[in-house]
Amino acid sequence: MREFDHEGLLLAEYQGKLFEKSAELECSTAVFLRRFLHSNLLKKLDMNDATSLSLDVNEGIYSIQNQFGESDYGKTKYSKGALFWIGYMYRYISYTREVTTKFAMKLFPYKQLNNVYYSFHTQDPEWCVENLLEMNGRSEDIFDNNLRLKAVIAARGEY
Repeated sequence: MREFDHEGLLLAEYQGKLFEKSAELECSTAVFLRRFLHSNLLKKLDMNDATSLSLDVNEGIYSIQNQFGESDYGKTKYSKGALFWIGYMYRYISYTREVTTKFAMKLFPYKQLNNVYYSFHTQDPEWCVENLLEMNGRSEDIFDNNLRLKAVIAARGEY
């Protein structure tokens, strides 16, 4: 596990602000998150290197809209506070566990994070990760790339 240092904090706050800013878009939260998940910006964010990004939220939103176009599809939007926390948590998990955001979003769907927002958002991020893992019947082992590889090999009967 990687230490959550200053660079991790910068990236988590940036992603949180990006998600928060998405509430101002015409599209729903689900549409924004789907686009974000497939964006070139996410590929850069998943490198977890703050020096490779401008960290300007407006540029980030523009980058996603430029890649996919504007949309007014969907109506359901999460609160700005919940969006910030969801974005922050996904980057925290990606940074500290050294996994992709796609993996984190599969493990903890954004709807689940929105549902626990009010009871979790004031807690320490580590506490949140531990409790999310427990809620989903998982352990910290899920982040161990070697264990996942061994499971795949065992499932094929090669282990």
